[in-house]
This record gives sequence, C-alpha cells and structure tokens, in this order.
Amino acid sequence: MKNPGWVYTGCKMNRFQTIKISVKNRVASIILDRPAVFNALNLEMIREISSVIQEFNRDPEIRMIIIRSEGEHFCSGADLNWMKTGLNQPHDQLVSESMELSGLFARIYECSKVTVCAVHGKVMGGANGIIAACDIAFADDTATFAFSEVKLGLIPATIAPHIIRKTGSSRARELMLTGRRFDAIEAFEIGLIHQLCKPGGLDQALERLIAILKTSGPSALSGVKELIRYIEKDPGNKDLPEDTSQLIAGFRTSPEGQEGMLAFLEKRKPNWIE
Repeated sequence: MKNPGWVYTGCKMNRFQTIKISVKNRVASIILDRPAVFNALNLEMIREISSVIQEFNRDPEIRMIIIRSEGEHFCSGADLNWMKTGLNQPHDQLVSESMELSGLFARIYECSKVTVCAVHGKVMGGANGIIAACDIAFADDTATFAFSEVKLGLIPATIAPHIIRKTGSSRARELMLTGRRFDAIEAFEIGLIHQLCKPGGLDQALERLIAILKTSGPSALSGVKELIRYIEKDPGNKDLPEDTSQLIAGFRTSPEGQEGMLAFLEKRKPNWIE
C-alpha cells in the first residue's frame, strides 16, 4: 500500500529501525515499517512506538497522532519469532516484556493528543490493541480482523481491557473464544472501527478528519479525553456532578475558552485555526 506524501514530509526523527515517523502541519505520523513480516510487533517495535508516543505527547506543537503502516497488511500481531524465545527466558522477564506491550497500549490510550489509527489488510491479535487504544479508528472496508491468540494456544491478555471497553464484554467473549476472522463491517458494527472507507479512500478520510479536528480547541480536545477517562473509571461516582461542574467552570475562564466564545460572538475564527 502506498502511503500519501504528507506522511513523510518534515520528518524530525529517523533513528528508528521498525517505524517511520514525521510531523507536518502539527500532525504527527507513525508508520509501522516491517512489511516483510506484515509489520509484526516485536520488542523493538513496541519500544520504538512507545518512545515516539511519549515524545509527541510532550510536544506542544503537535495536535494529533496518526498510526498507519507500510505494506500489504496493517499488522499481523505479535512476532512469533520473538514470542517463541520465551521458552528460554525466566518468568520475570516474560512478565516484564508483556508489561511493555501493555504499557504501549496505555500510552496510546492516555495520550493527551487525539490518536487516530488507519488500517488496511489483515489486523491480527495484538494489532487490535493499537486500534482499540486509539481515540478514532478508520479501516479500508476490505480489511479483516481476528483475535487469533487462542489458535496459537495463547490468550489476548494485554489487549483485552481496551477491546472490552470498545466492544463490550459479550462481543469480545465470542470473538476471543472463537478466534474467528471477521470483516470490516462487523468491526464497525461492534465499535472497534468508527468509519469504513472504500479501497484507496483512507487518505481522503484522514484529511477530512484532520480538518475537522483542527477547528476545535487543542486544550478542549485534551480535556474531552481526560473527562471520558475519568468517567470510565467509575461511572457511578457520586462526585461526578461536582467534578464535571468544576471542569466546565475551569474551561469557561480559560484563555482558550474565552477566545472560542469571543470568536463565535464576533463571527470570526478562533486563534487556533490557522
């Protein structure tokens, strides 16, 4: 699959072995770049993506992060050549490596920037954790998905919290127990994917989404993410009315909130729109 030219323009960092990254017009891109093995996740790739997410999250100039991939498929899941080395590793090391994968999903989910995943081809096993951890996910309508771990005698442990949050436990249970493949339409129906695109349409869909997101206040976007994470932790929290009232009061008096309301009243664009 050929990626659009804007992905590679303005690259700031190129010290990585398993991914490509770039920044242009405040949009950061991470490209999974192991096409010879269908972008399978190994420890090096996990560490590189995690490191980049952290760097991008600290950069105040970056507004959003796009995750895509090179080659025929988005990602075939965990690299089995890496996984099988576990036979000769102590248990503590295996736990540590699994914690790094879990940490990657957590960094994507907790990132203050809007995170967007665009997938094509096959999306297997742990690759679904990347999708589920992102805020918004697009897919080519020919893409196929599977929680295939059980076919290898494994379980989808580290991705499960993120998948269940997106799809609900009932759908996750059936798909994880059967390990069957399902198409992009079903992925859309269960909430794993938010928008389907015709083959070759991912680029235009991303451009439209980027344009929409850039009309919103950067701090407000981060605030929405923080608000949703807070409510998800305890939807029945009796302090939610007070806590959410405190939040909106803070945004009403913030420089961004004041600028947004004033711009609306003055019938002009707010200063965050370039």
